[in-house]
Amino acid sequence: MKIAEIKTTNLGRLLSVFFLMVSVYSCADLDEDPGKTQLSPSTLNSVETLGVLVTGMYRTVQNDARWTDFYIAGFGGDDITTFSAGNKQGFREADWRIQTSLSERTNRAWSAPYSMIAIANTAINAAPDITVSEEDQESFNTIIGEAYFMRAFAYMHLTRTFGEVVINLEVNSLEDRELSSVEQVYQQIESDLQQAETLLPDVYPGIVAIGARPSKGAAKGFLARLYMHWAGFPINDSSKYAMAAAKAKEVIDGGYGYGLAPSMREMWTVANRFNHNEGVFTMVFCDELCDIGNRTTGRLGFPVDAGGWNETFGEIAFFEDMEAAAMAEGTMARFEDTYILEVIPRRDNPNGADWRNFQNEPHPILRKVGGGDMEEVSLVVNSTNTPLNRYFMRYADVLLTYAEATGRSGGDAPEAWEALNQVRRRAAGLDPNTPDAAIDLTSGDLGELAFTERKWELAGEYERWHDLVRMDRIAEAFANRSPEERADVVNNRTPSATGPAAYFTPIPQSEIDLSPQLGN
Repeated sequence: MKIAEIKTTNLGRLLSVFFLMVSVYSCADLDEDPGKTQLSPSTLNSVETLGVLVTGMYRTVQNDARWTDFYIAGFGGDDITTFSAGNKQGFREADWRIQTSLSERTNRAWSAPYSMIAIANTAINAAPDITVSEEDQESFNTIIGEAYFMRAFAYMHLTRTFGEVVINLEVNSLEDRELSSVEQVYQQIESDLQQAETLLPDVYPGIVAIGARPSKGAAKGFLARLYMHWAGFPINDSSKYAMAAAKAKEVIDGGYGYGLAPSMREMWTVANRFNHNEGVFTMVFCDELCDIGNRTTGRLGFPVDAGGWNETFGEIAFFEDMEAAAMAEGTMARFEDTYILEVIPRRDNPNGADWRNFQNEPHPILRKVGGGDMEEVSLVVNSTNTPLNRYFMRYADVLLTYAEATGRSGGDAPEAWEALNQVRRRAAGLDPNTPDAAIDLTSGDLGELAFTERKWELAGEYERWHDLVRMDRIAEAFANRSPEERADVVNNRTPSATGPAAYFTPIPQSEIDLSPQLGN
């Protein structure tokens, strides 16, 4: 039985079929939220019921990853900021790195991954007791591979946000919750991803959008990401750089169907979000047709002057630095794909204005938040519930990981320079696969050049903060903050690189109240 053929079972209808999920995620006809369905491993007695449970795990991810507070740590990066007043205090504290256990908007980033982990644990714990026919073995392997992958994904999100977290691998465990070290969490993530790498198929069957469900290539890509963090702060095991380079190269050479989109902008449009193969792992959303829209995008990326919700803006210094670099290096195409530079209508001026002339909050507007196509922004995306994709990992990320890890491990392979240059060529509006002497780099510090390229390529995707942490460069980034940042000016604050929450978000007080040992 293939995953895409799973039908309703006597377990109950566990997940709503909604627009695009039929073709993008599965053909399951399910309607109950499995995150709220208490199942024990003993209930799962067939490959079919196991598949229903794991398919439902993606609904759990969607329900939480659609909200900006899931990415709360990302506001510490120098690429994004938030509104200076109103109900954005939790985002401001993340931006300044002054969070406490009582800070707003940290609960989802903690609780949501554990909801994913609970479902993954149920599937993994049940697996040894399920009788699998030869005909169903491939489907069974894929299902369990997904469970391992998603458990690793959840723990990676947790540890990158909170640092030390609780490892729980059993259903309904009665053990006291204790914090594990970052290295112990990394070891668990590595183990899970290695299992996923073994079990998942090269290309996920029956899915029209590459990356919408994980494949072997996604497991390798996330292993490469894990090793990059392991090599950096706080563990600083530099031997992991070579391992990151090797895994990223396996993705590049593996024939998993990934490739750079012809232009970056089209990935953040409704019309073209499936017309490319850049998503290594992508969360697909829809809007009013299923009410599982991406609520990190759309109107909340605009100021009130333009009818926006004042939530996620570009930082001014980053914008100015990227513009200067783009002009000097010939990569203006990517700069224009990253920010909305067109004149945008204002409530008090129908002729519009650029971002510097907005009265309410003058900040650069990120296309990856507001929407890639201005006609769509006015007709489709200018809401708070959009169908835009969320890319948890893009192929460009893999290419740059390979280049950076190669350089930091002492390598200088031509293939690593080519990986870097493919991203640069697209940034210049050129064919990524055609060498261009005006754009290509062939000498210098490969690791640093690739790190800088990641800065520009992944701007506005909540990845920059994690790069700054692993390289222990948050103080350097904060020192470059623009004096025009309204959140700082209005509140008389600047980011702190020295406080207890400088690198990692404190565990929410609601969790400490349940398990006081987590606050020690």
